[in-house]
Amino acid sequence: MSSNFWLLRPPGDQPRAQDAPGTKYETIICPTDDDHRRAGDRLADLSVLVHPSGVKDFTWSWLSDLLVSHKVLDIFERNQVTGFETKPVKVVYPDKIKARPPHLFELLVTGWGGLAAPAAGVSLVEWCPACGYKSYSIAEPSRAIDPTAWDGSDLFMVWPLPRYRFASERLARIIRQERLSGVKLIPAAAIPTKRGASLTPGPLASLMPEKRARELGKRFGIS
Repeated sequence: MSSNFWLLRPPGDQPRAQDAPGTKYETIICPTDDDHRRAGDRLADLSVLVHPSGVKDFTWSWLSDLLVSHKVLDIFERNQVTGFETKPVKVVYPDKIKARPPHLFELLVTGWGGLAAPAAGVSLVEWCPACGYKSYSIAEPSRAIDPTAWDGSDLFMVWPLPRYRFASERLARIIRQERLSGVKLIPAAAIPTKRGASLTPGPLASLMPEKRARELGKRFGIS
């Protein structure tokens, strides 16, 4: 297995998508702590409003959702890229733009990089048994990946950093060779999270397909 890892990030000048009007989320109300009130799972497939200039091979939302084009899926299939599933996305343009939006797909990472390495210094700061809220701190984000815990997938996440999409050296090479747009590759050690940052990842089942989340949750004690 390669031990060179990369992080997929949106280019700074790429416009982001936002939730389309009418998008609804579950509301989580804690019976013991009002500060734990928060949005839960989205109640339907992803629906986004985006300007055409923001639509690339990789398209990103303000809420860190990642959308990909048919072109990306074709390249991934041809190269047998592993560690992901997709769901349909409804894409709409602003009212003044009459062009037809493209078909895009939400990219859900199913590859697993394990729990953050001990060298990262992750600790549980707060846990609420009443509503399931959890908050962690991470002392050294640059050391989050434990190569021995990686399952070999080309796309993978590390817990409790699920919104970061890590890539294998093989996938990084494919992205460069195919000149895919809307994504930049940075070394995994340059992850843009500050030392001592607070992490609130939410339930694993909100971030990947239910069957995969259940499998990993049972194995690693993640809820």
